[in-house]
Amino acid sequence: MKRKICLVGGEDVHKRIQLSQYLIEAGFDVTIIGTSKQLFPNNVTYVNYNLKRNLSPINDYKTLVWYRKFFNENHFDLIHTFDTKPAFLVPLALKNTQTPITRTITGLGTIFMSKSVLSKGLRFIYKYLHKQVKPRVYTTIFQNLDDRDLYLNNGLISKPKYELIYSSGIELNDFKELAKRNNNPFTFICVARLVYEKGIINLLEAAKECQKQGYNFKVLLVGPLEENSKRLNKDILDGYKDVVTVLGERQDVLDLLLKSDAFVLPTFREGFSRVLLEAAAIGLPIISTNVTGVRDFVRNNEEAILIEPRDSYSLSQAMINLATNKGLSDKLVESALKRVELFSLENVSKQYITIFENAINN
Repeated sequence: MKRKICLVGGEDVHKRIQLSQYLIEAGFDVTIIGTSKQLFPNNVTYVNYNLKRNLSPINDYKTLVWYRKFFNENHFDLIHTFDTKPAFLVPLALKNTQTPITRTITGLGTIFMSKSVLSKGLRFIYKYLHKQVKPRVYTTIFQNLDDRDLYLNNGLISKPKYELIYSSGIELNDFKELAKRNNNPFTFICVARLVYEKGIINLLEAAKECQKQGYNFKVLLVGPLEENSKRLNKDILDGYKDVVTVLGERQDVLDLLLKSDAFVLPTFREGFSRVLLEAAAIGLPIISTNVTGVRDFVRNNEEAILIEPRDSYSLSQAMINLATNKGLSDKLVESALKRVELFSLENVSKQYITIFENAINN
């Protein structure tokens, strides 16, 4: 009899489709619930539901009620969560039930990076809720050591009840072609949610600085604009349209990466950046920041150029250096192509399957 597993996420839950195929091969019957609008394969049961990424107490309560109803009507041998809110809402909703719950902390989000009064209040609530559900979670999977240590130091998990799996993994078979890297002008690409904490302003300022120094690079910014504040909004993006092309959310990201010369991600913090793995897998040299979630992939600047976050000028100089030094670019690409093999979805899925089977059996 097949073991039934439910993967719970949000708008990017479709990124778990490939993992689900490995789970099915291992004998699991897979259901995925999320808010994604992508198509799912026939061998996966997909259920769409309502989940708001931002603070919304009324909607969160409705989601809590929905979880209780759904899991009361549908039996699973294990439930695993992948997103920030489901990580505590699911065990909170199922606090008095017995189905084993595991979860992956894919990142800590804006509330742990922002110094605003609102974020401080949200951090208090976040920690309180995680302490409430701590006994209900069988194990918590972290993608980097810093996130694990934060949870341990704040008493959000018990010491034996965690695992480390670096990254969500990528299917290397999907990346059979390498970028030619022969564009004129030299083309940089950044693929990210357009929020301040991804270092978007720093990239805009760096592109402007490159232009001032006589380098007319092409800079592509790909991803949905998810912020409308004084720090980042459409008007600010429009103010740099002479040096940066904002493409918005796209379905042809892989094709855009293949047509670029280098990848840039000036983020302030990551869980574990999947897009860095994708850039590495197609042979793009990378510029990123010396932060959590990037350092776990890049060692000693061998796989990428790392600068300090929020430093627009250093970013511009790294861009100029990379674009004018083919030997450096080739060396970074060669090292990253070897490193990315460790983060294949095949390797990652084996680790997940072991954890899931232990949770079910125990």
